[in-house]
Amino acid sequence: MVGTIVGAFGVHGEAKLKLATDDPEHFATISKVWVGDEARPRKLLGVRMHKGMALLRLQGVSTPDQVDLLRGAQVRIAGADAKPLAPGEYFLYQLIGLRAIDESGADVGTVTDIMETGANDVIVIAPIGGGGDILVPNHPQFVPEIDPAGGRIVVRPIRFDD
Repeated sequence: MVGTIVGAFGVHGEAKLKLATDDPEHFATISKVWVGDEARPRKLLGVRMHKGMALLRLQGVSTPDQVDLLRGAQVRIAGADAKPLAPGEYFLYQLIGLRAIDESGADVGTVTDIMETGANDVIVIAPIGGGGDILVPNHPQFVPEIDPAGGRIVVRPIRFDD
């Protein structure tokens, strides 16, 4: 997901996109995007930056009214179009479904979500055997190892001692 359509810009059907990417310049190299729940991609006819937002021209969208119908829709790109990662980097979506273990190798649960916060993202883990979710800050103090290729993440759950 690279952003969310927040409205129209001008009278020619450009869509204002609130970006959720840390590299908006790379977005300009993309030729197709998926909008909302649409099963087929739309051709990206143009993209330019304006006041921290991306302005998109999308196939099949040529009026502000058509953009308004897409307001709130998330815009996604194909994984193959994502900027290549440096060694040791990963996309947040790659964490979903990983097996969470503690440092002794014991199963803790399965990663079900990532909550993006102002400081550190929070990893949500559904524990083995049920019960309430385990929330772990995505910080080296609590997550010493992330291994998407190995299908696991090592966590140190926060302990509150009385």
